[in-house]
Amino acid sequence: MKVGIIGAGNVATHLVKGFLEAGVEIAVVYSRTLSAAQKLAAERGGVHVTDSLDFLQAPKADIYLMAVADQALPEVAAQMNVPAGAVVAHTSGTQPLEALAGLTGGQTGVFYPLQTFSKEKTVAWTDVPICLEGSTKEAEQSLEALAQRLSRKVVLMTGPARKQLHLAAVFACNFTNHLWGVAQDILQRAALPTDLLEPLVRETMQKAFLFPPFTVQTGPAQRGDFSTIQAHLQLLETMPQYRQLYEEITQSIQDQKEKA
Repeated sequence: MKVGIIGAGNVATHLVKGFLEAGVEIAVVYSRTLSAAQKLAAERGGVHVTDSLDFLQAPKADIYLMAVADQALPEVAAQMNVPAGAVVAHTSGTQPLEALAGLTGGQTGVFYPLQTFSKEKTVAWTDVPICLEGSTKEAEQSLEALAQRLSRKVVLMTGPARKQLHLAAVFACNFTNHLWGVAQDILQRAALPTDLLEPLVRETMQKAFLFPPFTVQTGPAQRGDFSTIQAHLQLLETMPQYRQLYEEITQSIQDQKEKA
């Protein structure tokens, strides 16, 4: 099985590294900026690089994975020319299979790795859930075989379910990371070391994986400690953007407690 990579950003970078470590051959790497494709292909010598979407002029791949911006998917797919029988799949968590409807020839699919990617941080691919969808049973089977080379957690999933998963991931990952950034900013303003909170954060996350999070919620909002809440709001008078976050999350915790 040979793979083509369309894109040279964070997701593409980790896909290339993961496939090479898994022994999957990468036939071609595309980027609209040729130097970016060359830099990515340097992970393994001999990989063909191109800034052309006419893949009939490049070494043939069985599966082409599109790791490009969501809004660019329809335009890029419409310009692609791939070998007959090839599967073209995007890696988006939110875009439907129909985003690739403009593709001429080939089968389409989704190859969505549920992970946060930064070029500086290595990814343990065996633990990354990969969510798949195919326009045909054959496409689905091909994507499944490829995904299993990377991960032990391969899941077939419809587009609507994948959107719900992505929404949940934004809360669990992006919002959590943002709040950790807010906490660090508050500490830095007070000239306090940010590592003071690390044991607390680690314990909180470990507990959240062991028990339903709502059942182990702690803090002033959960116990109805309004004097502490008011004291915190006073401290946040000079940080209005954080005060609004505090008030909204506090209200959400209290609403959830009332439902229990």
